[in-house]
Amino acid sequence: MVADQSDNVLTLASRIPAHSLKPTSNNRNRHLLDVANAHAQLRQYAEALDTFQKIRTGSPEWLPNQQYARDVLGRVLSGRRTLTSEMRELAEVVQLPL
Repeated sequence: MVADQSDNVLTLASRIPAHSLKPTSNNRNRHLLDVANAHAQLRQYAEALDTFQKIRTGSPEWLPNQQYARDVLGRVLSGRRTLTSEMRELAEVVQLPL
């Protein structure tokens, strides 16, 4: 994501065996936030939300402390006219004001 090349991020992410890192690993979670961000930049909002759910499931206590998560989720939600209950729950988890 440093080079702002979302397509390359998703290509590289598909090659990383996510199961090799513990769900509570900070490195894994930061990687998944980068993946969610890449999906958001490509307007693949469903995929971004799925990635957030993976992080939430594996590390529910880690996610609320991440400004990056609020930033990415904020971009995802700003493009939506209506919010689903899942979106509202994620916004609450990351402490994103609606």
